[in-house]
Order: sequence, then structure tokens, then C-alpha cells
Amino acid sequence: VFAGVGNIIKNEVLYRVRLHPETLVKDIPGRTVTEMMKEARKYSFEFLEQKKAGTLKKHWEAYTKKMCKRCDLPFNKKYIGKTKRRTYYCENCQVYYYS
Repeated sequence: VFAGVGNIIKNEVLYRVRLHPETLVKDIPGRTVTEMMKEARKYSFEFLEQKKAGTLKKHWEAYTKKMCKRCDLPFNKKYIGKTKRRTYYCENCQVYYYS
């Protein structure tokens, strides 16, 4: 779903918009694509400011986390994509769209 934004941003944005990381691009509803693009831009600026301040890890909601703060359920950790990047997600609140 996310090429070029970096693994941390990918994990955080997908969590924020409640999108399952294995959803194929063709199956993502238009409104979710729009929300994801807005959130990616917003979070990228937050990421930069937090990194400059040295507080980046403190603000992560998904990346490297063990539990979903929304559902209080364990995160799944999976190596996804051609490059097998670490991905953290909640099976309960991140929707997997498929056709």
C-alpha cells in the first residue's frame, strides 16, 4: 500500500486510518484512500518534528508495540511485502478489504 514513506510512517498511518496492511490497493474504498493520503501527509510532518525533538518513539501507537491501545488486544507482527518489512497491526480494528 505504501511505497516510499518509510516503514514507521507506513505502520502508524495504517493504524490511524484503521486499514489492514495486507489490503490490496484496488480493494481500498475511495474515502479510505483519501483519508490515508491526508493522514500520511499530516503524520509525516509530526514525525519530522518528533524526530527533531528526540521524542519520536514516545509517540508511536503501532510500530514495535505489543498491544493495541484501542482494543487492548495483542498486535500481530508480520514481515510483509517484497522487502519483508516489519509490520505491526491489530486484526480487530484494522479492516481488511477484499473483493
